[in-house]
Amino acid sequence: MNAGARHEQITDLREPTPEQDAAIKAAGGWVAQFARTLKTCRLYDSGNPTAQRFRQELAGSLARILDEHGAMALRFTADDVQCEGVSLYPARSRDDNLALPFYRDGVRGLTFSPGIEPREVEVLIDAVIQVTSQNQADDDLVTLLWQAHLNGIDVDYVPAEGDMGSGEVAGGEVAPWPSGSGEDAEDASRPVEVSLAEEEGSGARSDDWSIGESTVEIEAGFEELQTLAPLEVERFRRDFESEHLLPVETASVAVAHAYLAAGADAEGRLELGRFLARVLRQSLVHGSWREAYKALALIQTCGPDEWSPEMLAQELLQPISISSMKERLEQQDPEAVADFIAFAGELGEPGIDVLNQVCAELESSRHQRQLAETITERCRATPERLAPWLADRRWSVVRNTLQILRAIGGNSIVGLLQGAIDHPEPRVRYEVIAALGQVDAGVARPILLRMLQDADTRTFCSVLHLLSDSHDPALAAMLLDFLKHPEFEKRPQAEKRSIYSALSAVGGDVVLPELEAELHRGNWFSGPQEAHRQAVARCVARIGTPQAKTILERGLQSRRAPVRKACEDALARLDARE
Repeated sequence: MNAGARHEQITDLREPTPEQDAAIKAAGGWVAQFARTLKTCRLYDSGNPTAQRFRQELAGSLARILDEHGAMALRFTADDVQCEGVSLYPARSRDDNLALPFYRDGVRGLTFSPGIEPREVEVLIDAVIQVTSQNQADDDLVTLLWQAHLNGIDVDYVPAEGDMGSGEVAGGEVAPWPSGSGEDAEDASRPVEVSLAEEEGSGARSDDWSIGESTVEIEAGFEELQTLAPLEVERFRRDFESEHLLPVETASVAVAHAYLAAGADAEGRLELGRFLARVLRQSLVHGSWREAYKALALIQTCGPDEWSPEMLAQELLQPISISSMKERLEQQDPEAVADFIAFAGELGEPGIDVLNQVCAELESSRHQRQLAETITERCRATPERLAPWLADRRWSVVRNTLQILRAIGGNSIVGLLQGAIDHPEPRVRYEVIAALGQVDAGVARPILLRMLQDADTRTFCSVLHLLSDSHDPALAAMLLDFLKHPEFEKRPQAEKRSIYSALSAVGGDVVLPELEAELHRGNWFSGPQEAHRQAVARCVARIGTPQAKTILERGLQSRRAPVRKACEDALARLDARE
C-alpha cells in the first residue's frame, strides 16, 4: 500500500451526484456495521460463533459496496468519521467515538480498494480492538497496520517525526507506506526529514496552539475551570448518588423497555427475553413486585420459546420460593402487596395457586385480607379451584378458604362445603354454617339438618337460627320431639331457648295442640317445670294466630295457678305486640 500525505479537508459546497449520494449512504451503513462489529468482538472471544458471523458479514458487505461503487475513502477527525465531506458517525459520547482511536494514532484516512480480502478486514478489526483495549500494547494503530502489509487498504497518516499541523516533509515527499516488497520496506526504514518554520509567527503549530501565540486566553480558561470545578464535582456526586439509589432491577427494566421501543429485531428480542428472565427472578428475590410485573410483561412481549408463565408458576410454588415471598410481604406495606397481586395476575390462571399458597403462609391478617379479596374475585366463576385448600392439614387455612367461599356464595359452593361439615375443629364448622347462609334455603336445609346431630351448643343454635326463616312442618315435628324428650331439661339453656324460638317461627297452628298439652303437663310443685311452662306459653304467644290466642285464654280458666300465671303473662305480651 502507498502512503498518502495529510492534507486539510476542503468542504465541497456542490450538491453530490446521485452516484456519490448512493456511495456515501452505503459507506455510512458500512461504518455503522463496523462499529457494531467492534462492540460485539469486544464482548466475545475471537473464536465465538457470534463474533465470527459479525466479522464475515462485515467483510462481505464491504466487498459488495466496493464492487458496486468502487473505492471507498473514509476520513477521520477527532470526533467524526466522514466520506466526501459528509458526517457518517459523529461521536455521541466519550465511549462512543469511533474516530478517536484512528485520529489519536495519526491515521487521517483509510481508502478501501476493490478486491480487498476478508483477511485484511479481520486485521483492521483486531488492530482497532488492540489499541482500544485496557491492556493496550506498545504499538499504535499505524504500526500495526504497517506490519500487516495490507494491499487492499491505503492509509493516510501523520508521520511520527512530522509536524502535526502542516503534513509536509522536506522535498515535498510524503512518508512511504509499505506494500510488502523489499524495496518499499527499505524505503520505509529511511528517516523522514520534516521542515518546520523557524520564525515566530510563521503559522507553525504545536500540538494544541500556534507557537508564540499569547497564552492569556488559555490561562483564563484554566481559571474558569478552577472556578467551576467545585460546583461540577458536587453535581457529579449528586448524579452519581441518585443513579446508585435506583435499584438495578428498575434500571434494567427501563433500559429493556427503551430497547424494545427503539425497534429491536427478532434475534435481539429473543436475547432480551432471556436477560429479562434473570431480572425477573432477581426482582422476586428482593421483593420488587412492580419490577417483576413489568419484567414479566416485557418477557411475554419478547416471547422466548423456552419460557412460559406456567413454568414460572411452578418455580414459585416450590416451598423455598413461597417462604421467600412470604418473608418479603410480611415486611411490606399494603401498596407493595397490591403490586404482588398485580404480578400474580399477570401469571394468568396459575397465579391463583400462587396467591392461595402465599395467603396460607402469611401471618399478617391485613395482608391475608387483601389476598383473600383478590382470590374471591378470581374464583367467583370457578370456586372449585379452592377445593384442595379445604383438605389442608391446617385448620386456619381451611377456615380462611371457607370465608372466601362464603364471600362467593351461591349454590355452586354447596358441594365444597359438604366436605368440611365433619371437621374436628369447631371454628371450621361454624364457618361452614355461615357459608351455608349464603346458599338457597332449600339446598342448604339437608346439610344443616345433618349438622344438628351430635352438634355442640354453638353449632346447634347457629343451625336452628338458619333453619327458622320459614314455616317447616317437618322441622317443627323434630323440634317437638326435642321438647318432649325426657332429657330436654338437661340441655344447656342456650339450646332450649333456640328450640323455643325456632318452634314458634316454623310451627304455626299445626304445633299448637302439642304445645297446649305441654302447657298443662307437670305436677303441682315442680320448679323447673314452671320455667318450661312459661317458655311454652311465650312460644304460643309468638305464633300469634287466633287459635294460639284461644289456647292462652283457655289457660286462664285453669284451676292451676302456674298455668293461669303463664297464660296471663303470655297474653299481655301478645296484646302489647298487637
